[in-house]
Amino acid sequence: METEETNKNDLIKIKEDAIKIQIHDLDDTIKSIENENIKSSFVLGFSGVLFGIAFNQLDKLPLLPAIIFVLLLSSAVVISLFNISAKKVKIHINVDEVFVNNNPNDWETYLNYKHLRYREIYENAKNLLYQKANLTRLSFILLILSSLSLTIIKLFWR
Repeated sequence: METEETNKNDLIKIKEDAIKIQIHDLDDTIKSIENENIKSSFVLGFSGVLFGIAFNQLDKLPLLPAIIFVLLLSSAVVISLFNISAKKVKIHINVDEVFVNNNPNDWETYLNYKHLRYREIYENAKNLLYQKANLTRLSFILLILSSLSLTIIKLFWR
């Protein structure tokens, strides 16, 4: 009987350690999401600088190239703003459940529930990270294209 209780305690300890790993992975993913927001902020800053450089010269440029430049730059800004304001990951787990609603016999059931909940949160966070990373790449590409278009316009339409 003592061996069965020891095995159960070992299994609970393994599950607790696995949940700690899940929490660590979730924290890393959330930090990566925050980094994508920072990158999008850089795109906004560079877009402002680029627009400031081109602002006084826009009326001197041919209409079509000026429209292309403004569309590319404004698209980068809109995508960056959308990316920054995209939904956040909800990670709240009701801590009271651990202390109030769980008897020591229900601890393993609670750990199973917690594992499944963290797995779901991690999947949502991972999907959000992929979405934000793709939007960040797209906004950088549009910013680079707008910079290149301004350079080409300046070179060929003087």
